[in-house]
Formats: sequence, structure tokens, C-alpha cells
Amino acid sequence: MGKSVRIAIIGTGTISHRHMKVWSHIPEAKIVAAADINESVLKKWGEQYHLPEKDLYTDFREMLKRDDIDAVDVCVFNNLHAPIALYVMKAGYDCYLEKPMSATYYDSKLVYDCAKATGRKLAVQISSLFSAQTLIAKKLIDAGKLGEIYHARVSETLWRRRPHVDRSAAGLSESYQDKAMAGHGVLIDTGIYHIGQMLFLLGLPEVDVVLGKLHQKVHIGNPDWADSNQYAVHRPMGVEEMGVGFAVFKNGLSLEICEANATNVSEAGHSYITGSRGGLQYSIPDAFGGDWSMGMPPFGQLPEVIRPTLTYTGLDEFGFAVTTDYRPYENMQDLKHYDPLMTQWFDNQQHWYNYLTGVLTEETRYDTPLIALKTSLLSEGIVLSSERGTAITAEEIKALSKSDAMWHQQTPWGTFDYDATF
Repeated sequence: MGKSVRIAIIGTGTISHRHMKVWSHIPEAKIVAAADINESVLKKWGEQYHLPEKDLYTDFREMLKRDDIDAVDVCVFNNLHAPIALYVMKAGYDCYLEKPMSATYYDSKLVYDCAKATGRKLAVQISSLFSAQTLIAKKLIDAGKLGEIYHARVSETLWRRRPHVDRSAAGLSESYQDKAMAGHGVLIDTGIYHIGQMLFLLGLPEVDVVLGKLHQKVHIGNPDWADSNQYAVHRPMGVEEMGVGFAVFKNGLSLEICEANATNVSEAGHSYITGSRGGLQYSIPDAFGGDWSMGMPPFGQLPEVIRPTLTYTGLDEFGFAVTTDYRPYENMQDLKHYDPLMTQWFDNQQHWYNYLTGVLTEETRYDTPLIALKTSLLSEGIVLSSERGTAITAEEIKALSKSDAMWHQQTPWGTFDYDATF
């Protein structure tokens, strides 16, 4: 039996329900309070998870005055990540932060530096790291199976159809495509999973120069649909639906990036890493959070269509050319059965819980804040390069990046003013 950890949640919208599904599988993690400025959403949330009204707050700052909270799970929109994460850590709480770290490198660096300055245990939700796809790929790379790695490609198109249906159709708020709240679109929304995973596998190389372009061309809805159709609205998304880039790292590595959630291409190809001896090709990195966040019981089964893949092509130990399917999802199920401790590597929140309780140390845990910060630098390079129309260096990215966060948040009860200093 592990140590009990009392957790408060800030933000009771869509993503919080996935977090709650996972917490339900970790009995030592006790949800003791929740906060949201939307009182009706908060009340329904409390009823669903049997949290009494006295433990529900419309002002999270009042909630954090309690003396029975050990850590905080932050589930708000992108441009509130930095303001609220800073407030939480400065108030003395460890913080689990929904992805992305922030919409800009500047804000991500604030969050990262605040954790270091306050000594709080920060984690960023990057579910793609916590799957057998990543675990196996990293083992193959570290064992030298690929030889000298010199080029890689990130390619993910989640919505392989047009027109792009408004995300509210899937129960998601339109704030997901509201620039003021989201900051950016697919480049940071799902890009954190794909780019972050790739950077981790490549050993977090230092960026040298980035060339990038954002696109906002595919419209929501279809002008030919009848006016009676609820998705008949025909307008561009409020944020980019495609981000593409090319990066060169200081160690000579090159990387192609294509992130899109709306394209007129049915198959955009797999992500891959190629080296002098062999290469890895993979698809469907875990952007869902694993079995638990999908509502599966322990050792449940994800639908095959969203199971991560991983194939090695190259030379075996005898010098023969081979192609090997590593079947990461099936291997993950076996590892969970035969070694229950492996679960800590296959779930974000289980990993953070083990970090909080000392099972994992600063040295043995996945450093998701650093991975998220490196991802933010690369994403910001694509944004700034697109704005300038030229390539941009890492030093220029750091110098030009600025805050996009909501340091003054309008609420039904007035303005919440946040402090960026620590």
C-alpha cells in the first residue's frame, strides 16, 4: 500500500474527466477539492464524483488556503497554464500540469524556472512518453541498434478528413480554437505529444536553427450544407490547423515536422528515425493517456485503431537485413501482467504519484518539464519563423519569445490578477 496523497483539481472541464478516470485507478490519490469559475459545470462535476459542495470552489485561490491539500492537478486552458501553475507552486504545492506547458517558450520558461526556484515537484502531461512504443524505441536507440542517428521525421495528422468539424461536436469547448485562450492550435495541442516524444528519443538535442510555417486554410463546416445543419458555419479555425517545420540541431541532426488536424491528404506517412545501421518507423503515439484514461479496467485493451506501432528496419547482430514489428501495445500488456511495477512507466499520473511519494527520484523519473520546455522552444521557432518568413536561430527564439498568457482573467466575480514574479 502506497502513501496517501491529497489532491485538489483546478479546472473541471473536459480534460479533468480523463484525469479522474486515472485517479480512480490509484486509490492512494485522494481528490479532496476542486475549483472552476463556471459554477454550473463545477456543481455537475461535484455530483458526478461525489464531492460535497463544501469542497467545491469558484475561486481556486480560496481552495488553496486549505490545510489538507498535498498537491494540485491543473486542468485549465493553455494560456492559463503559466499564471495558475506559478500561483500553485508559489503557494507551496507540487503541480501536475495538463499539456502543453504553455503556448509560448517565454511562458514555458517561467513555469520551468518557478519549479526550480520554489523546489516544487512539477510534471507536465505528455502521454506519448508513457507507452511501450517509447520505452522499446529508447532501449533500441540506447543499445546502438540504429548506429549514428542523423535524420528524423514527425508526421501526425489526427483528422484525416475534410471539412474539419467543430471540435465542440466531440464535447470540447470552442475555447480550444479561441486564440486568446488556446494561444495556438495543433502545433502545441497535439504537437507536444509527437515533438516531445521525438526529442526525448533523440536525447534532447540542442536546437540550432528552425524554419517553419503555420497554415490556417481549412474551414470549419461546408458552405454547401443546409443552413439547418448545426455545422453549416463556414469559417477558418481560430488557430492554425497545420504547422510544418524543419530543424537542424547543434549535433548535426535534422528533423522534419508536420502537425495537422485538418488536411486534404488521407495518409501523411509515419514518423521515423533513421541511422547508419538501422531505423525506426512508428505511428499513433499515445495522445489518449493509455488504458486508464480511456476508461479501461486494469490491463484493459485499447481499440486496435489507436494502438501505437513500432517497426525496426536494419541489420541484426549477424549483419542480416531484417524488419521487426515490436508490437508495443501487446508487449505493454505483457509487461504489466508480469511486472506490476512497470505500470509507473505506462501512465502519466501514476508516474507523478510515484515521484511525489519518493518511489521515483529526480534522477529516475522522466523529466517532463525539461522535455516540455525543449518542445516549446522548437514549436516557438516554427511560429516565429512563420511570422518572419525566414529561418530563426535558437538564440533568436529565446530573445523574441514573449508572454501570451492571461495574467488578468475576467470572471463572473471580477478580474483574477496573477503575478509572473517568483
